[in-house]
Amino acid sequence: MSDVGAFISEHAGALTTAGAAYAAVVGTVIAGHIQGRKALKGAEAQAKAALEGAQAQANKALEAAQEQARAALEVGRQQVEATLAGIRETSKEGHAQWQRDRCQEVWAEYVKELDLLLPKVEANNQEARSEDLLKAYAMVELMSPPNVLAKAREAKDGALDFTTALYVEHIERENCIRLARARRNLGEAVAAASRISQEPGGRFVEQIQIGPDDWDWQGPGSQEEFEAMSTLYEQGCTARAALEALDEAEQQLGDDAAERRAHRALVAAGVSEEEASLLARAAGLDRAAQGALIAQKRSAVRALRDVFVEGARMELDALGR
Repeated sequence: MSDVGAFISEHAGALTTAGAAYAAVVGTVIAGHIQGRKALKGAEAQAKAALEGAQAQANKALEAAQEQARAALEVGRQQVEATLAGIRETSKEGHAQWQRDRCQEVWAEYVKELDLLLPKVEANNQEARSEDLLKAYAMVELMSPPNVLAKAREAKDGALDFTTALYVEHIERENCIRLARARRNLGEAVAAASRISQEPGGRFVEQIQIGPDDWDWQGPGSQEEFEAMSTLYEQGCTARAALEALDEAEQQLGDDAAERRAHRALVAAGVSEEEASLLARAAGLDRAAQGALIAQKRSAVRALRDVFVEGARMELDALGR
């Protein structure tokens, strides 16, 4: 027992020393663990802070890049808009120039047609159609603003009225030529019957020349000669009556009754109804009044033409010409 106590006593210090050493080791381990955890947390915090800083810098860099991109895009957009505006302006100026040139050409062509019409004193049916004038006016309708078009329309209406009067003048001139021809034929009939006389008993005699200054009367030698002399005599009488009626119509211009008498006398002289109407009207036509009407309508067209030209010039000035 004493041995055991001695053993315990002997080794108690060693055990105490060992226990203390163990406790120290355990303490050291625990302290190291605690310090390691603190260091790890510090490193994690530093890493996190570094990461957050890098993220912030990256965000700032991204925002700056985006801002630069937006600025570059805006500059590009402005440049594109400026380019497009320049193109549109150039196109607009080019179209305006084309419009001015085309209007000037179309209006000049229309005025030329009016100027070709003005000197005319008559127009046949084809000329009175005024196809070239109407074609020129159609182009004016396409190219002209309302103010110019209104003046062009008035000139066109006046010109068509003038061409109608010119066509009437053409017809009247033709009728006057026919009247002169008819007068000549009637005069020849009167002259042919001038040597034939009808005696009170109805017998016809013809004056014939038997010498340089010697004339004699001779009757018909047969029934055929009698009929020929009768016909010639009647033709002379009706022709003379027609000429006298035409003279009356020419002296009483515009008198419908005188024209009707001339018409009946012409029909009696062997002229057709239609031809007699034309000739009687030609005889009773007031040629001076007809000429004055033509002159009046010509002056009206000239005035309308000048108004159109003035309006066209003002429009060209407004268009920059």
